[in-house]
Amino acid sequence: MNLVFLNIIYVFFPIGCYFLYLVYSKVTDKKEQSIFIDLALLSSFYLVFKNGNNLYITFVIFNLILLIALHEKRNILNIILSLLISVYSLNTYGINIIYMLLGYLIVILINYFTNISNVIILGIFNLIFILYIYINNIIKFNLVYLLLTWIIILILYMIIIRLYKKIKSIVNMHNEYEKILHEKVLYESLFKITHEIKNPLAVCKGYLDMFDANNIAKSNRYAGIINEEINRTLSILNDFSNVSKLKINKQPIDVDVLVEDVCDEMKFIFKNKIDFNIKLLNKEVYINADYDRLKQVLVNALKNSYESIKKNGKISIKTKVRNENYYLTITDNGCGMDKDTLKKVGEPFYTTKKKGTGLGVCLSKEIIKAHDGNMRYISKKGEGTTLKIKIPIK
Repeated sequence: MNLVFLNIIYVFFPIGCYFLYLVYSKVTDKKEQSIFIDLALLSSFYLVFKNGNNLYITFVIFNLILLIALHEKRNILNIILSLLISVYSLNTYGINIIYMLLGYLIVILINYFTNISNVIILGIFNLIFILYIYINNIIKFNLVYLLLTWIIILILYMIIIRLYKKIKSIVNMHNEYEKILHEKVLYESLFKITHEIKNPLAVCKGYLDMFDANNIAKSNRYAGIINEEINRTLSILNDFSNVSKLKINKQPIDVDVLVEDVCDEMKFIFKNKIDFNIKLLNKEVYINADYDRLKQVLVNALKNSYESIKKNGKISIKTKVRNENYYLTITDNGCGMDKDTLKKVGEPFYTTKKKGTGLGVCLSKEIIKAHDGNMRYISKKGEGTTLKIKIPIK
């Protein structure tokens, strides 16, 4: 009995790996799934053949592998396994390979053209095999013992194939659930972008309805507002396009030089209204990164800091290297964020700004993630915000 369970482990170890692969890789392509189940079953066959030392039990386990292949309707694999088992039977029992192949061919055809249970089909085939080896004295066992063994094997086949179906249904259910979650996120994103675009368009329509070509003063004012709302719509679409079509072109860059360049540019844009405290490494630190994309992250971060500051603005920027990682910390003395805002920051279309798209931080997170790094915010209402970015040095 121990030998039977050991052989079942040989069968189900590759199959278990196959199911784990389906769950963690989230493979939905049927062709790819078919290739991997074929490889799993052939691996099971090899393990049983290599380690099996009881001739009859090995034959029974081979048929268990074939049973799973029949259940999966893998016709080419069924033929290959039938041929391999027939060759094994010829070498082990001296059974005519033509008889074995003919028997397996009948099993495969019945499986293909009918809905009869695979367990019953293969069970009848095994019964014929038992009677054949008994009549020809190939294995010298009592007939009652052989028939009792056949009944146990039949019950074992039923249990195992039921268990296999259950596991497969759970894996399929998991994959369907993941698919539903993915579609839910997609629908939510489409709903949000539709909502965000609808608002400025509604404003444009309202002012166009009030537009009076004869009143030049009002027309000029309305035209300015309409132009502003159209630009906002284009900004939303542009940011959304950047998030959904993110491309990273990596090359070695001195990241401290990038930080210094961005700070110099932002000082000019902020018209020296912000007191910058910059502490860099003062040595060359090269990382494999996209210069323009990282610049985009830094500009967005500094812009957010600037917009959160009401007066006496201070922004501190520090860099360091530790454990083969590059760390960048940006701290401001702005208005800060409460716990609810901090939890939602980075979600698509979530913003506390009147004219914000809510995609800047979301895009920044995607860029850092594409560099195998991470970024997180630490903030307290009324006490400013700290942004910590970590990127591996490779």
